[in-house]
Amino acid sequence: MMNGVGLFQEAVSLVASGRGGFSLLRGAELMRRAADAGHIAAANNYGAMLHAGRGVRQDFVAARAYYNQAASAGYPIALFNMGFMCFRGLGGPRDARRARYLFLRAAQQDEVDAITYLGLMLMSGQGGPADPAAARSWWSRGAALGNSRCAFNLGIAHAGGHGCPQDLVKAWRWFRQAERLGNQDAANEIERLECAMSAEEQDRAYRRAS
Repeated sequence: MMNGVGLFQEAVSLVASGRGGFSLLRGAELMRRAADAGHIAAANNYGAMLHAGRGVRQDFVAARAYYNQAASAGYPIALFNMGFMCFRGLGGPRDARRARYLFLRAAQQDEVDAITYLGLMLMSGQGGPADPAAARSWWSRGAALGNSRCAFNLGIAHAGGHGCPQDLVKAWRWFRQAERLGNQDAANEIERLECAMSAEEQDRAYRRAS
């Protein structure tokens, strides 16, 4: 009889094979058994399968329970996933305060999706007091980790003066960073921004970029 680790490894192999059909169904069953045996990554992965309806019937309530199992052990991606369920009210009541707490715990472990959402909640004051400076600080950390959405959000914040003085040069810089990191929307924002920038602002932006 395989233990949780063995079950998890076989489940991952089956799910990752891309063959679908029986392999996916069998992989989901083994993932559940590994999760029920206490394997933390399996609990998160099975929660994700329930969340998406992949290899199993979609079940937000059960997904939330498995995410919570892994999040309770401090598993970073599970902390984000559980936070997302609370943020959206999937599989249970919407709980912005708990979502913000879970995003913070995941962000402290450099989980970049959590950093993105934590910044949004801090900027808008969801789940606790608004703290735009902290939001920008977290997004800067996310951008440094290579997350294009965090860089894009910093561009939006500086372009609109959200919690900080409007600074089109800084906004331009962050949109360029987002574009370099692969953000699909950044080019349009750069074009829009350049129409609003003075010649002096454009000159400063280009000099800083070179």
